Amino acid sequence: MQTATSALVLGDLVAQEDLGLTLLSGGAGALDREVAGAHSIDVEEPSRFLERHWIMLTAGLRLKGSVAAQKALVRELDEGGMAALGIGIDLVFKRVPSALLDEARERSFPVLAVPLGTPFRDIVGFINRSLLSSDLHTYQRLNAIQRHLVDALQEPRPREVMVERLARMLDAGVLILGADGRVEAASGPVPDADLAARVEEREFEHEGWHVVSVPIGETGWLAVASRGRVLAARLARPAAQAAVPLLAATERLGDLARDQERAIRSALLDEALEGTRDVRALAARAGSFGLDFTTAARVVVVGETRGSAGGGVAAGGGVAGGGGARADLLERAAADAGVAHLVTTRGDRAVALLQGAVALPGLRAGIGRPVCDVADVPRSFRDALLAVERVTDGQLAYEDFDLATLLLAEVAPEHIRPRVEELLAPLKANPPLLEALVEYFARDMDVNATAEAMHVHPNTLRYRLGRVEKLLGRSLRQPATIAELTLALHAPGG
Repeated sequence: MQTATSALVLGDLVAQEDLGLTLLSGGAGALDREVAGAHSIDVEEPSRFLERHWIMLTAGLRLKGSVAAQKALVRELDEGGMAALGIGIDLVFKRVPSALLDEARERSFPVLAVPLGTPFRDIVGFINRSLLSSDLHTYQRLNAIQRHLVDALQEPRPREVMVERLARMLDAGVLILGADGRVEAASGPVPDADLAARVEEREFEHEGWHVVSVPIGETGWLAVASRGRVLAARLARPAAQAAVPLLAATERLGDLARDQERAIRSALLDEALEGTRDVRALAARAGSFGLDFTTAARVVVVGETRGSAGGGVAAGGGVAGGGGARADLLERAAADAGVAHLVTTRGDRAVALLQGAVALPGLRAGIGRPVCDVADVPRSFRDALLAVERVTDGQLAYEDFDLATLLLAEVAPEHIRPRVEELLAPLKANPPLLEALVEYFARDMDVNATAEAMHVHPNTLRYRLGRVEKLLGRSLRQPATIAELTLALHAPGG
């Protein structure tokens, strides 16, 4: 009665005619119970010296005359996961005690009658020889399974292929459960019920299924589900344990591939932001990532929320920390929205080229003009830089620019930068004067409001503004001066 997996079950023992064993209890599934060993013992609390799925062999000397001891023994063996109890006949008892049998039948726990002519050592010897043969067969199958799983690493989808192969070779259902309990991959017949709540038990019965689970590091679980307990006990666990390091390797390979792709995307966007003569080649490379410009794309620049410090989430929901953290957020948002994208970092800012709308809740961002050609990406980038400098929180898009910002967006920085530097140079050499001018313009040229914001006396502010006029050689009341200084202060580098 050897099973397809060569595991030893109680039925194999009963079928061995020369042992002469008689099964007296255990119910319909008794013959399918796994046998992992046997030991002759007659002491109190014998389960201390036995392993799960072992058979306890006893003459019953300690049980004679004590119904309580007989019932307690069955209860202890059943709760300890033992395979069966074998009692020698015509040694202490002429037949197995009725109280012991009643308890065993109530629990569906197997009890074997061992005839006087069968030494316990013969039973132990048969089990050991059978298990040696079974273990060799299991080892051979396990090696074959492991080789087949290793080959799956060469497949385009190694994780899914590995699950499919393991299910086929075990003739069982195989699932990968993520850390959140969701099924990430599955193959073969699997239970309909949610197993996530029980995987930490490592081995359990569930609605007729026997489930063995093995953790995949901290990322989830590999579960093998079968209708027969023998398969799970003899082969599924070692096979699953052999698969787990390989599954972990697929995660590392996936991480490496994602890092490589991210680096390529970043380099490609850097090249597009700087502009290139070989526009056609650049467009072709962008197209390989889904950016075909059949619909308009925009550059988005995300900066730290002003007033935040350190990493984490800043006040108002903005993300602080480095540009890398913001780049990760942009990348996830684009991926979740199904939008073709390239992402890179520039200092503490994240920059993305997005071909489609992406929600950016809680982020301080500038959004450039829509472009339909990779050659126009630098212009959209310039817009986004201007926008992110002007917005304190939320987002500012090209369409919402005021006239001054719009004018700056249309002039190449290299054309305006010399004039801006010439105009502001005297003030940059005197930071308190530059600060006074910036705050003065930010508060609609209201002296009292500006002085209050700067925590100085109004006369102090008037003195500083007078020095500004003297350095510039022009009045701050002239509209032309106001317009020119406003543009200069808003210009990149101003």
